[in-house]
Amino acid sequence: MRSEEGIRSVAMLNLCLVFLGGCVMGEDYQRPEVDIPESWAVVAGGKAEMVPVETDRLPEAEWWRAFQNEELTRLVERALEQNHDVRAAAARVFEGRAAVVAAGAGLYPQLNVVSSYSRIRRSETILVGPTSGAPQGFAGPGAEFDIWNALLDLHWEVDLWGRIRRGREAAEADTRALDDDLRAVQLALIGDVGEAYFRIRELDEQLEITAQNLTIQQEALSIIVSKSQAGLSSDLDVRRGEAIVAETASRLPDLRRLRAAELHRISVLVGANPGTLRLEPRPLRSVVTQPAIPAGLPAQLLERRPDIRRVEHQLEAANARIGEARAQFFPSLSITGQGGIQSSDFAEWFTSSSRATTIGPSVTLPIFLGGTNVARLDTARARYEQMLEDYRQTILESFQEVADLLVAIRARTEQLDRQREEVQASEAAERLAIVRYRQGLVDFLEVIDAQRTVLDAESRFVETERARLVDMVKLFKALGGGWDDRGAESNRRERMEKVRSEKRGTWNKKQVGG
Repeated sequence: MRSEEGIRSVAMLNLCLVFLGGCVMGEDYQRPEVDIPESWAVVAGGKAEMVPVETDRLPEAEWWRAFQNEELTRLVERALEQNHDVRAAAARVFEGRAAVVAAGAGLYPQLNVVSSYSRIRRSETILVGPTSGAPQGFAGPGAEFDIWNALLDLHWEVDLWGRIRRGREAAEADTRALDDDLRAVQLALIGDVGEAYFRIRELDEQLEITAQNLTIQQEALSIIVSKSQAGLSSDLDVRRGEAIVAETASRLPDLRRLRAAELHRISVLVGANPGTLRLEPRPLRSVVTQPAIPAGLPAQLLERRPDIRRVEHQLEAANARIGEARAQFFPSLSITGQGGIQSSDFAEWFTSSSRATTIGPSVTLPIFLGGTNVARLDTARARYEQMLEDYRQTILESFQEVADLLVAIRARTEQLDRQREEVQASEAAERLAIVRYRQGLVDFLEVIDAQRTVLDAESRFVETERARLVDMVKLFKALGGGWDDRGAESNRRERMEKVRSEKRGTWNKKQVGG
């Protein structure tokens, strides 16, 4: 009869634990309402047709291939593989995943094996013997004896109010934020590689333009010298010609310096030492493309941009920590116990008579903690409000960035058309000035001005072309790049597993060496 009552009591206790274990303090996370435009209205009207923006589809996962440049693609892939900032971000993701395991460990019983040996001698002058079941309480003054212990220690906190579960939920959200931070680092890296690459190609074309103009100016100078020797031109024209040749020639060393600096920058981005990477000169016009821009809709930006996703996951973690803080106000139930063998005689240590068992629940009810729990809850709520405002501000800034870049690309495309006309007109003016000078109708100063105008116009055209390509790279980055859930996640896992295996190899070598 008593056994049946005991079974019913245990069953009722289990049901209560299951019921109470389902209680979770705090509200589940809900995405906040934000004001989202229906479309990218900035590209409507005017000459938006010069920049084809497709809102019915999203960029591909490997969006940099839209520039149709195999050399750029190889550099990007090498950077994603070897860049140290990406590897550090991947390691932070591993750290976050380990933190999730640690945060959820409290949901399970904690078991430890405790084994010990003690040699005890009781004082002969003690007045009161030890109590609470201590072995010394049964020994006389001056007694000496041994204690052998081999116990299994149990501790389990029943998560009645969801404190541990909310903590694990916050850790999971933080890890997802770290994963998005990794993707943000990758996006920034791709953008930096693209900007540096197009800058190098711009400098290659600037060098080519300057060298061609220098050749033309040297030929014109030789004509002036010949005419001066024949008495048909003044020494002033010769000196002016020499000055413009020297001015143009002085541009070449600085252009080479800038190219070397950008090449060093790419070398570091791809994880190589500066000076070890080689890129053969290629003018910018040989790598220029005008890809269609698959922008998608503004609402999709919330799911694509890693900075928005990262802040939202941080907001989710802050929401979970409110529930974690609220659970601190309620009682906590822990089950502790020990079981094993204990003896003062080694020969009797492993016998059944040496068994020792202690188990029982304990309840802790917070009554007065000096306002600690209230302050903890207020802190959690304040942090949630901070993250909420950061989330909304990040979305607004993201919309602004995309809109600004769409306007910039459209403006630069139109600017290129005008500058192309400027280059053609200045080249025609230069040819006409040379003809008029040879006919003796103008002095050489007019030729010098025409040549300077051509060089400046060609330089500005190349600069604008490079700026347009860089703006396209920035726009793909602002749109969140490509987002293939399966492909992107698979690639990230492959890279992260490679980093993990390499790190393990390094740690093993250090341990062996130590």
